[in-house]
Order: sequence, then C-alpha cells, then structure tokens
Amino acid sequence: MQNNKMVEVHDVHKFFDDLHVLRGVSFEVKRGSVTTILGPSGSGKSTILRCINVLESIQAGSILVDNVLMGYESRDGKLYELDDKAVSKQRASIGMVFQRFNLFPHKNALENVMEAPVQVKGMKEADAKLLALDLLEQVGLSDRADHYPSELSGGQQQRVAIARALAMDPDLMLFDEPTSALDPELVGEVLSVMKNLASQGMTMIVVTHEVGFAREVSDQVILMDDGQIVESGTPTEVFNNPQNPRTKEFLAKVL
Repeated sequence: MQNNKMVEVHDVHKFFDDLHVLRGVSFEVKRGSVTTILGPSGSGKSTILRCINVLESIQAGSILVDNVLMGYESRDGKLYELDDKAVSKQRASIGMVFQRFNLFPHKNALENVMEAPVQVKGMKEADAKLLALDLLEQVGLSDRADHYPSELSGGQQQRVAIARALAMDPDLMLFDEPTSALDPELVGEVLSVMKNLASQGMTMIVVTHEVGFAREVSDQVILMDDGQIVESGTPTEVFNNPQNPRTKEFLAKVL
C-alpha cells in the first residue's frame, strides 16, 4: 500500500555556526496536498525548504520524501552523508522555485525550460521542445517562447521558472517566496499558475507572505517563529481560531 505521506520532517535541527536556525521542526505533508508556511523574516521558513531539498544539511532529525531519507543513508544503524551525485539523484523528483528566478540569461524561455530534461534526463531535443512548449502554454507564455529573460517581466520570468521546474516531472514542488521579488500587479499571474497546479493535485510546500493564497489554496497552514512551529492546522483553524498568542500577533499585522 502506498504511503499517503509525501514529506515527513521529524525533529529537525539546523545550525549556522552558533546560530540555532531550526529547533526541532516536525510536520508531515500528504500526497496531493498544499502546505503553506508563514512567519516573520528569519523564522526558518526558507531554511526548512532548503533542507528538504538538501541544499542545506541538517544537524539532527530526519527528512523523508516519498519514503526516501534525504541527504543520508543508513548503514549498520549509523547515518552517513550522501555524496553530491547521490543527492542530485534524490533531488530529481523535487522541483524548486526560488524568490529570484535564476533563469539562464543567454537562453530564451523555451531553451530555459528544455535545459534540464536534455542535460539531466537525456531527453531528445525534439521531445524536450514539445514538452517545453506544452509547459509554457500551461503557464500562459506560449507566445513568449523565443523571448530572453531580459525581455520578460518579473512575473513572466517566474512563470518560466515554474515551467522549468515542472519540466523534470517532479512529485513535489517547493516554492520559496515565489512572489516576493515581484511588483504587486504581477503577483496575481504567478499565484494563478500555482493555484492551477494545486487543482491538478501537485504536492506543494509554499513559503509565502501571501495570506490570501494560503487561506484559499492550502490544506495545511504552518506558522513558524524563531526556528519553531508555533501553530499548524487547516486554514480555518489557523486564521479563524489561532491558539498561540504569537500567531494572533502575527496575523494581526498581516491580515
């Protein structure tokens, strides 16, 4: 029987030198669900995403994605860090969209989306082109396929970045404040693409300040503060009936 849990984060601790950034973070994400992580700057939201994708190592605890222990392997009851090649293989099933779009400036939108399937998966260029065109259509940019990043708005660049992440056919999508670098009028077009993905059953974890999106699309809302989860539950529970005083204080500022 298939495990219904796509992500299992258990008692994760992360230090940057003496700074204790994550302090025993635990949560689960069900397959096909949307989890949004809210909280003030410096609360550890982006760090936990980066740990899930093994862009950062953890000092204690464990993270499983689709039943696979991320970043480590267990041998004779001990944990050993995986090498870069093994980690890259684990990451292949995870798409990540960053705050900054990180597109290749010398490649047009179509080439940016084609790059990973060709280079990482060994897909034939003709097949990758068809896939990329289909994904650009999904994000509403089929008419911008030959445009370079410098010729696209921030919102369009972010939608290309989402299409590029989807080109690897991920089982899980991580979004790290995908709209925070955008002008306010461009935020809606990116959130619209994300809502569409959610409606198709993509498992998503979204770090965001967009409370409206969290309320409308999430199955689970997590509020972090000072490296810990201070509240989690359904949008109705967290927004309408918060239990923790810190949650009430945070929501009073953002709602």
